[in-house]
Amino acid sequence: MTDLPTKSQILQWVADNPTAGTKRDIARAFGVKGAARVDLKRLLRELQDDGQLAKRRKTLRDPDTLPPVAVLVVQAVDRDGNVILAPADWRGTGPEPRVLLIPGERDA
Repeated sequence: MTDLPTKSQILQWVADNPTAGTKRDIARAFGVKGAARVDLKRLLRELQDDGQLAKRRKTLRDPDTLPPVAVLVVQAVDRDGNVILAPADWRGTGPEPRVLLIPGERDA
């Protein structure tokens, strides 16, 4: 029988793999097969209930980090002309992240 990963191992894997966070991806990464998947789902549900993981569109993520793709809105323009952005839909428990817009060469 396959040993289940610990909660900390799951959280570390989700943090290291922000684009692959489905239950299937997690099970595949840790080699969990068959009936052990039920126990893995239970562990994932406990992490969600504790607020350590958030489920969005079938993907499990750390609720206090931005997803790889997010809608951002202009929050401010500082006196140097730098554009500060913030997520349009922030559900994390920590402070809302601020993003500095750095235009690329093609954006000019």
